[in-house]
This record gives sequence, C-alpha cells and structure tokens, in this order.
Amino acid sequence: MNQSSASLTENRLPESPKVKRIDVVCAADDAYVMPLAVTLKSACRHLAAGVQIRLFLLTGEIVDDNWSLLEQTLAGEPIEIHPIKPDLDTISDLSISHHISHTAYYRLLTAELVPSDVTKAIYLDCDLFIKEDITRLWDLPIAQHYCVATADAACPFIDAKKGCANYRLANPYMATRRPIPNYRQLGLDGAAEYFNSGVMVLNVERWRAESVAEQLLKILRDNRNHVWCWDQYALNVLCHGQWGRFEPRWNQGAHVFEYPSPDHAPIDRQQWLEMKTNPAIVHFTTEFKPWQAGSNHPRSEVFFEGLAATAWQDWRPPKPDPSFQHWFNRRMVNMIKRTTITSRKITSVWA
Repeated sequence: MNQSSASLTENRLPESPKVKRIDVVCAADDAYVMPLAVTLKSACRHLAAGVQIRLFLLTGEIVDDNWSLLEQTLAGEPIEIHPIKPDLDTISDLSISHHISHTAYYRLLTAELVPSDVTKAIYLDCDLFIKEDITRLWDLPIAQHYCVATADAACPFIDAKKGCANYRLANPYMATRRPIPNYRQLGLDGAAEYFNSGVMVLNVERWRAESVAEQLLKILRDNRNHVWCWDQYALNVLCHGQWGRFEPRWNQGAHVFEYPSPDHAPIDRQQWLEMKTNPAIVHFTTEFKPWQAGSNHPRSEVFFEGLAATAWQDWRPPKPDPSFQHWFNRRMVNMIKRTTITSRKITSVWA
C-alpha cells in the first residue's frame, strides 16, 4: 500500500457515546476512484447528525495522485477509511468482461477481510450517487438473512416468464429473461426474485460463520460456463430464498429507463414509479458510464452534480473518438437492442 493510501487511516474520528457508527464496504481500483469519490461524498453529505462511517475499502491498484484527490474530497467528512488490499490470486481465474475487472469480486471476500468486530456492513458499489441517509439501510432488520437487497430492474426474476406478472409487456425490455441460465439444475425457484449486488446490507457474522466466501467462489468455478453478471450470479445462487428486501428506490439502475411506461414495469407499478422518479440511490449501471467519452447514460447529469462536490470538480470526459469503428460499434449496439425488443414483442404474444 502506498503512503497516500495509508494516510487515509490516520485521520481517525473521535469516539463518543453519542456517535452512531455504521460499517460500509466498497471495492475500487484506479479506473473507478473518481466515481468512488462521488459515491462517498454524497453518502457523507446525506448522513444524519451524529452518524459516522467506518469504511473498509477493498482496493485494486490506485495511483498516488488519485489517492490524494480522494483524501481532499473527504477531508472533514464523517468518515474513517481503512484500505484493504485483497490477494488477487484468490480470484484471478474468474471471468471478467466489458467494464468489469476482478475488483468486482472483492465483495465476495468481505467477511474474510474486515475485522472480527464487524458483524454487519452496507456494501456500496463505487458508481453511485446517494441522495438520502444510508443509516436507514443500516437500521433494517437483517435477522438470519445472508443479505438485504432489492430486485435488479434489468432482470428482476430468476425466470421472468415464471415470476413476472406483467411478463408480456415487460419482457421485450429486460436485459435477460433468465439471469441464472442453469437455475433448474441448481434447484432454484424460477418465480423468485433476482437481486442487484450494487447496494446490499450484508450479514457479515453469518458469512463468516458459514465460510460464505469459499462457497461463493466454488459456485463460480463449478458453474463457470453458466455465469452471467459476474459476482451477482454466485450471490443469487447462494442467497436464494434467504435474502431480505428493501424498496427498489434504494438502488435505481439505469435499466429502469428502458421500460417505456409504468404499464411495462416488470415489478410492482408503484415501486417502479418511486424508483424512477424518486430514487434514494442512483446507480450508474451499464457499461456506458457517465464519465466516458460520448456517453448517453440517462443519469449523466446526476453524476456531474456529484462530481462538482469532489476534488475532480473541473474534470470532464475527453471528446468522443471520431473514428468509424467507434461510430460503427455504437450503431451496432443500438441495432441489436432494437432487434431484441422487436423479436421479444413477437414471442411474448405466444407466451
């Protein structure tokens, strides 16, 4: 760990019986340290008075200049940061693609990496903008659940045809109908919900007691030919039937904007409307991020609102690549999306 990262732990917050401490886990590498700053700054700014964050930051490689900017961003905020660098060899054989690096798998190792006094933690992806007090997530009862989370707006069910009451109208706009392709072989209920792993409350005590990290990695290796969406596959397999739920507005994925109207919502209509129009957390999902050149992400303006409060406030993405290849790739993505929607509309008629 470099000197800049180590210094983050030196500014420890004073302990007081009146202070409420919540434990948070994030994972980031150099490619995501800037959006991490947006995530953490917005979380701090919306905390209730008297609440402090003890953050365990699972880090990949982060250069000194970016550590310094992160320090500047969080100076004076109610947060104490403990960097932890996991052993990459533990997960280096697992598949990665698109915008995902091996850092995404670090969350699976949480119980093995954080101190023994951590029994519960909020896990936050590093591409969020937080608009409300995350203490409300911390205070949710976790009971014996492995975690508390919410359905993924892009694919809310293990098998949408079995679980989605609005399947005919919603199916054309989902990212996939079956995010766990081999769910039958695994003995899972197709009608059950499938959650997004970007915002979770983790039962670290249970994870530790049951060696959950080992189980999750085994699931990924035993089913590597069926894995879709990386860490989320393993989490949904292991936690099936044993996770609690919070309102979808606490994890607004970009895919909510793919559904053309409330009539096409794949989940409860009112909860879908709340998620779309009144999110507590905006999650910059999809591989086309707001900070990329030429991005058309539907919540780009929210990201730059958050960026303005960080040490990166003057940063802007480079101009889009004018090459034919860049233009062609974007056109192909849009064409594939339109073709998929059309074909699913046709097949949904006979569903």
